[in-house]
Amino acid sequence: MIRNSMRAHPSAMARAMGEIGDGWMLLTLWASLNGTTRFEEMLQELGVARNILADRLRRLVEGGLLERRPIGPHSKRYEYIPTARAQSLREPLRHFEAWGEAECPLDTQATGT
Repeated sequence: MIRNSMRAHPSAMARAMGEIGDGWMLLTLWASLNGTTRFEEMLQELGVARNILADRLRRLVEGGLLERRPIGPHSKRYEYIPTARAQSLREPLRHFEAWGEAECPLDTQATGT
């Protein structure tokens, strides 16, 4: 959900960053666009704290980027499906990932590998 302070900003970049500028929001959205749609799978893939992921998923649903659907007819578990609005971010996020590959080398000392 876009931050109120950013809604009227003249810069489209500022408005976009207000909507999904948080790193965990972007990574959660990117995971869903690449087929990771269940909460537990996202926890494992992203390595994020449970409360942070739950908050970001809630915000992405509220913002119309993900749709929360029950896994089965009587299930209490859900999956998070990218909406058409989220799909429109696929290419820009691919470019962002490519930039990261080219310009942001992995710090192996920070990762312990």
